[in-house]
Amino acid sequence: MRWSKLKKQLEDFLCPALKGRVEYWVTNYRKAHDRLGRAYITVDGKEVINMCTLKKEIAVFQMEKALMDRGENFSDMTAGGNGAPELPKEADFPEEAMAEMDDPGRINEWAHQMAEKQNLFAQYDFFAAAAQFLQTPIRESLKSGHPIIKGMALLDRRVGKRTLLALKDAMEQENDLVKFFYKLRYKAESIQIDEF
Repeated sequence: MRWSKLKKQLEDFLCPALKGRVEYWVTNYRKAHDRLGRAYITVDGKEVINMCTLKKEIAVFQMEKALMDRGENFSDMTAGGNGAPELPKEADFPEEAMAEMDDPGRINEWAHQMAEKQNLFAQYDFFAAAAQFLQTPIRESLKSGHPIIKGMALLDRRVGKRTLLALKDAMEQENDLVKFFYKLRYKAESIQIDEF
């Protein structure tokens, strides 16, 4: 599907209070390897999430390296001024996962999961999430474990105020990105809710 058609479909599903405020964007860098790029979402012209393929791949590589050298090289480096991702610590993984770390495929899978827990997504993650969101009933999208899909669902016009109110308690355990989209929606709808 062409980007212009996908963008129109996604923005047509936005609730009336957010139409024109929330926009989806995609940029491809023609001189980058494989013309990689980024997708990003803006609210009132400000970028709220950047899904850059290059940044995610660098983060995944660093996490894979940390997992392969898992002994004393596990770091608790946090994302700071240099924008480096938080590398996993041995305590971040269940014991059964540590036993599987000798398999390079599993290492890559765990590294991608750790990156996504830190809201590091690639352009291809955005396209996959958008396609799944458009093909899935809204109730299933609201229950999705993927923060981008759940965020799109929270901004959807098919989700009413009563549904938003019913989701309040579940939001306390949600990802920061999902919480952001939830707060954006209830403020746009002028719903009175205590902060969580």
